[in-house]
Amino acid sequence: MKNFNKPTPFTFLDGLSDNLLAKLDERTSTHTFTQGEVIVHKGQKIGGAYLVQSGTLRVHTMDSNGNEKPIYSLNAGEICIFSIDCVLRQIVYPAWVTIDTGTANVLSIPTPTFKSLYESEPAIRDYLLNSLSQRVFDLMSAIEEVSIYDLEHRVNSFLVRSCPVNQIITMSHHDIAVRLGTAREVVSRHLKFLEKEGYIELSRMKIKVLSPEKLANIIPKNTL
Repeated sequence: MKNFNKPTPFTFLDGLSDNLLAKLDERTSTHTFTQGEVIVHKGQKIGGAYLVQSGTLRVHTMDSNGNEKPIYSLNAGEICIFSIDCVLRQIVYPAWVTIDTGTANVLSIPTPTFKSLYESEPAIRDYLLNSLSQRVFDLMSAIEEVSIYDLEHRVNSFLVRSCPVNQIITMSHHDIAVRLGTAREVVSRHLKFLEKEGYIELSRMKIKVLSPEKLANIIPKNTL
């Protein structure tokens, strides 16, 4: 199959028959994008539901000064809940979507095809419910961090959440600042403090988290 030949954790596809997967493969298309590309604009009409096959996408909005305000990220195997809402309610997309990694492959399922799957396949509905529940949890956690904790703790939390198995985060100080909706200088100052205290090691476009557990256990300052 041309669109489903990658080892991707498409959990809801596991519940579909081979015959249905073959038909779905004929009606879908895979698109490859590069880092920094804005692939969906706020207010845009979209033609279907989007599944991430590889890479990471950043869904975000903008404040009155033109600064990005992150909403959530999409990784391999995840579906864009906003795109589902647009498909089912026939509305325009409510945010921007930008490619975060070097490249990303995105599977596009046309609106009629997705609606048919949604109505006929319990596996699709179960998957969407689980995805929506996870997004609600993520958004509530983000709101809690912004409203309760200081910026330093939010940086710490971001590093822990973004830490891969090898404990090396490939990201610039500017990119972190964009994700957290703050200035690069503020992020750089705190990262240098964390390096001085022995929590991380800094190098060009890389942050090595020496102990995610210790970083996660730093007690935040309550801003209330």
